[in-house]
Amino acid sequence: MKSTLILLPFAAVLASCGTVSDVKPVAGTASKTFSNVVVRDFKYQGAADESRGPASALNFSNLVSSEISGQGVFRSVARSGRANSNTLVVDGEVTRFVEGNVALRAIVGLGAGSSYFDANVRFIDGGTGAVLGTMSADKNSWVLGGGLAAGQTVESFMNGAAKKVGEESVKFAKATAQP
Repeated sequence: MKSTLILLPFAAVLASCGTVSDVKPVAGTASKTFSNVVVRDFKYQGAADESRGPASALNFSNLVSSEISGQGVFRSVARSGRANSNTLVVDGEVTRFVEGNVALRAIVGLGAGSSYFDANVRFIDGGTGAVLGTMSADKNSWVLGGGLAAGQTVESFMNGAAKKVGEESVKFAKATAQP
């Protein structure tokens, strides 16, 4: 029992610092379900010196589309196309994409070489354009350094955030949408 209590804090940091929120419904919007999804290109709104930032937004869009499709609850998941009243539109912004430096994270720690991934996600009614819910990702590497921090890459943060968006998207799926 005592060893379990000691291991719990270490298990909590293995996934990195920061969070990916659940869907937060927008007040005043009716609960609605959809059978189709269009994932629009995420925009990049981070710092201009983050050279891979714009490409990361497009990559995140592709990851989100793949994860939503992998849930198997929507008739179709597309990266473009027209939206109608039966379409959930997913879009948002990548607001920070910092790869950091693996060596600094591993050897120095204390925040040196940290990696960061932040994004905002919106779930939108394709028929009305109303925002139905939002999510946010705020991920960064472990500040104390070592092998754990070295393995926490911005790509792993993006993959984890996209997976969570896919899981949360099922809240908008019609029960009849499954093939």
